[in-house]
Amino acid sequence: MSHQKLLTKLEGFRARNSINHCYINKDVYRLLYDRDFYYIAYNSIKSNDGAETAGSDGTSLHGFCEEWIDDLISSFRDESYQPQPNRITYIPKKNGKMRKLSFPNGKDKLVQECIRIILECIYEPTFSNLSHGFRPNRSVHSALAQVETWRSTVWFIEGDISACFDEIDHRILESILRERIDDERFIRLINKLLKAGYFDMEHNFQTTKRGNAQGSCASPILANIYLDKLDRFMENIIQRDTKGKYRKQNPKYAKLRYQLNKAISVHDIKEIKRLKKELKATSSVDVFDTNFRRVHYVRYADDFLVGTISSKAYAEQLKQEIKHFLESELHLRLSEEKTLITHAKNRKSTFSWLSHQQEISLTLTSSLTIKNSYTNYATMECAMPLDILLP
Repeated sequence: MSHQKLLTKLEGFRARNSINHCYINKDVYRLLYDRDFYYIAYNSIKSNDGAETAGSDGTSLHGFCEEWIDDLISSFRDESYQPQPNRITYIPKKNGKMRKLSFPNGKDKLVQECIRIILECIYEPTFSNLSHGFRPNRSVHSALAQVETWRSTVWFIEGDISACFDEIDHRILESILRERIDDERFIRLINKLLKAGYFDMEHNFQTTKRGNAQGSCASPILANIYLDKLDRFMENIIQRDTKGKYRKQNPKYAKLRYQLNKAISVHDIKEIKRLKKELKATSSVDVFDTNFRRVHYVRYADDFLVGTISSKAYAEQLKQEIKHFLESELHLRLSEEKTLITHAKNRKSTFSWLSHQQEISLTLTSSLTIKNSYTNYATMECAMPLDILLP
C-alpha cells in the first residue's frame, strides 16, 4: 500500500524508543513532507465529534483536499507555515466553573494530528506505567484497577494542579522535548502551535505566552510529556521511601488471640463472642510501625492520587515535597483548596477522585475527541518483524 513506507518509518521510531528510552530522535520534521501522512491524520480524526467544528477562519476538516496537502508541504519546506489563532468557547465544569476550549481551523487540526502521531511514537513507549490519561489502552478504569492493588493504604493525597494546561511553561516544555528530539525545525513548529494565540469571545486577539490549548489534538500528549517529569519524581520517591518487608505484629492483637484460645478451651461462649468482636476491630499488625512504609502513586491527566502506609506527618511532608517540585521544576502550583490529605476510612476520597477523572475524560473526549486510532491503524497495517523496522 502507498502509505506502507511511512508507517514503517513511524514504527521504526516507536521500536527504537522502545529499546532505548534515551534514544535521540533526528530528522523528525521531514516526515511532514510525505503526502500520505495527511491522509493518515485525516482518517484518524475525521469521525471525531469535533472534526466539523470550525476554527477562527471558518474552516474545518470538511474542507480537506489535495490543495491543502500541497500548501502544507510547501509551507513546511520553507518554514513559512504559521498556524491561525484558535477560536475559543467555554463549557461548564461539574463544580460550576467554566473550562476554556480552543478550536483550530481545518489545516491546523491536520498538522496537530501529525505532530501527535510523531510524539506518540517517540514518547508512548517510555511513559511511566503510573500515568493513565489520554494514552492508548489506558483509561479511568485502568487507573482504578491500579488503585485497587494498594493494600492497607492509610492516607491518600488527592493532588490537583491549578490550571495545569493553562500554566505549562513553553520554555520548560521546549527543554524537555530537546532531551529526546534533535530537530530544531520540529521544535520550532511545536512552538508556533503553542504560541498561535486565540480570538476571545469579543473577537479580540490574545497572545499565548504560556499554556497548552485544550482542544488541540496534540495538547494531551504534550501535557503528558511535561508531567512525565512528575511521574519520574514520584517513582524516585517510591524507591527512596519504601522500607521494611513486614509490619510488626500488634501486641494487642496477639494478646486477644491468646485470650480467645483460652476462652475456647473452657467453652466460655459469652467471652468467645466478645473477643471475636474485639479481634475483628483490631489490626493484626502495628499500623504505627515506623520501620515499615509504602508509597503508591497514579496520575490521570493533570490530577494525581498518592496512597501511603505511613504516619500522617509523612503524608504531609510528602505533599510539601511534591508542591516544591512542581513549583521549582515545572512552574506549576498545587491547589491548596483541592489537594487534600484524607484517611483511608473515608473511602469516598478515592472514588470521588476517580469520578472527577471520568468527568474530565468524558468532557474532553466528547468536545475535543482525542483518539488514538493511529495506534490501531498502524498495528493492523504495519505488523512486521522488529528487524525490518530497525535501520
